[in-house]
Amino acid sequence: MKAKMDFGNIVIEAEGDAKEVFTDLAKASEVFGQSTCGACNSANVTPVVREVDGNTYYEMRCNQCFHRLAFGQRRQDGALFPRRKDKEGNWLDNNGWTDPRKARAVESAERDRIPF
Repeated sequence: MKAKMDFGNIVIEAEGDAKEVFTDLAKASEVFGQSTCGACNSANVTPVVREVDGNTYYEMRCNQCFHRLAFGQRRQDGALFPRRKDKEGNWLDNNGWTDPRKARAVESAERDRIPF
């Protein structure tokens, strides 16, 4: 069995039995199904892969408002998933799309705080 799924500018093809096709399309949908920015609704988003200190990071970036949707990787199979919660398990605003400039400002303020 062959199937195609359209995600705006991206078309994903899967081949196999029904379960394999369904699984492959579901994984692709989780990654590429977010074709608009969750912060400003712009369709001008780009997948980005970057390497820092031997670690590979996957994200979608909005070229309009510069928010990003970061992806994690499952340990068991390496499949990507969108990070929609913070480290404490709280849901992030804008369905996971965050402003990296704001995050850097918060980190800098916390680092510069002088304990009394």
